[in-house]
Amino acid sequence: MRSIRLVLGALCFALVFTLGCSSNKGKIEGTKWASLPGTVKGQNLPEGVLGLEFGTDKKLVYKVGPQSFTGTYSLGMGSNVTLHLDQELPGTGRKDHVEKVSIDGDKLTMTDSDGTTLNFKKVK
Repeated sequence: MRSIRLVLGALCFALVFTLGCSSNKGKIEGTKWASLPGTVKGQNLPEGVLGLEFGTDKKLVYKVGPQSFTGTYSLGMGSNVTLHLDQELPGTGRKDHVEKVSIDGDKLTMTDSDGTTLNFKKVK
């Protein structure tokens, strides 16, 4: 009976450890991205109008047209990445933004909490 509890405890620990890991660890740090053409809230966005730069030191630069927002980022569970900006993004009223980020080679897909999805290409 005691050995069953130990095995179950080890399995639970392994499950919690696995769920707590980010799928982006080692992929996002030290990368720079430019948006691909897309539509956000009914507005067509040309290529490169948005930019993301994820530093190896967890610092972040988010470019929106000519304006830059700085801050930090943290990797969450699974594909979640939280952007902690130094100032609010216009129209959001928030500094913190949890995004789902998927990286496949030189393509990054970011999905906002409202379901808006935008693709980015890696900048060399």
